[in-house]
Amino acid sequence: MIYIFSYMVGWVLTVIYYFIAPDKGFIHAALLMHLSFTVGFFGIFNFVGHSLFSEKVAARIGWVSNGFQKELGYTSLGIGICGVLCLFYQDTFWLATIVPFSTFLIGAAVNHIAEIGQSKNYNPGNTWIILPDVLMPVTLIVLWFLR
Repeated sequence: MIYIFSYMVGWVLTVIYYFIAPDKGFIHAALLMHLSFTVGFFGIFNFVGHSLFSEKVAARIGWVSNGFQKELGYTSLGIGICGVLCLFYQDTFWLATIVPFSTFLIGAAVNHIAEIGQSKNYNPGNTWIILPDVLMPVTLIVLWFLR
């Protein structure tokens, strides 16, 4: 559950950043930390897993590795880079990072749920990932609207 751990680290970093720069507000701190750390970490970690360790990751999910998995890794890397860049670019760049990240993860959650229903795929990599696939985008979307 590395993604849940990174999500929790995002909240810890939010509190630290808020105490360092309280003038920006808590919502700003939360958005910045979740975008730059949580999304950044997710994208880079997902890239490493799906591109460099594709056989192992596919087996954990209950899938067979293929070329599309490597493409998924490169897409994740691009999203992760956007997350890190949120440290330097703000406002609409944040929204431009939230949209593909959220679309990607909510779509992944739907796919994992379909795998459970259609193929009875209860592998940990297919079931436990649903929680961060929903939690992280919902958090970003709510924070965006609260800001």
